[in-house]
Amino acid sequence: MSEDKSAISAEDVVAYITAHPDCLAHYPDLLAQCLDATKSVSGDKAQDHTNIVDLSPALAVRARDEARRVGLAHKSLLHVAAENMVSWRRLHHATLGLLASNDLAGLCHVVSAEFPIIFDVEKSALIIAAETSLSGMVAAGLDVRPAAQIAAALHDRTLYLGTPSQAGTAIMGQAAPSMALIRLPDRLPPPVSNCVLLLAGKHATSFQPELGSDLLVLLAEMVGVTLAARLESLAELT
Repeated sequence: MSEDKSAISAEDVVAYITAHPDCLAHYPDLLAQCLDATKSVSGDKAQDHTNIVDLSPALAVRARDEARRVGLAHKSLLHVAAENMVSWRRLHHATLGLLASNDLAGLCHVVSAEFPIIFDVEKSALIIAAETSLSGMVAAGLDVRPAAQIAAALHDRTLYLGTPSQAGTAIMGQAAPSMALIRLPDRLPPPVSNCVLLLAGKHATSFQPELGSDLLVLLAEMVGVTLAARLESLAELT
């Protein structure tokens, strides 16, 4: 019988596994069989297989490392979930406060007095561009700033998170390590769309560009819708 030149030798197997070290990960049953065969080698037979390496310790270490990595990732997810839950609760409390306000002055009180407690910030304010300010807004508690100053503090964006610029510090009226400045939705009628919500952070990490802004955008929408309703009520009274 002629020798089958297509037969795969042990050297071929070793060469393939060396070139593809992750191949056994795709065949766990085969790996288990190899480990069982390794463990069954004993006595004189073991002396004939001195080149067989017990992979169990290495695999155990790798399994522990993977379990540790998964555990850390799980804890990280839980931490993020807990932080998100706290943020949603804060948004919920803020929304209840806005809905409970009876007039424009009550809305401004919620923003300036209750928001700092709810969101743990140094200051919160509702600011309107001076060019579109209506009678009674200042008396109700809105801050009035030139439109150009608001645009500069926003860096010509609709939302700014981070370290305040000189214009940002000026619009806050005080120094703060970080700030969030969100323009109220432009789909709302003026002067509401010409207003911004200011939150001055207590820490440099309170508001940063890499942090999510979805909740802040939702907060600005709630403030904007409530402000529009209170202004409509004010117009009806006058």
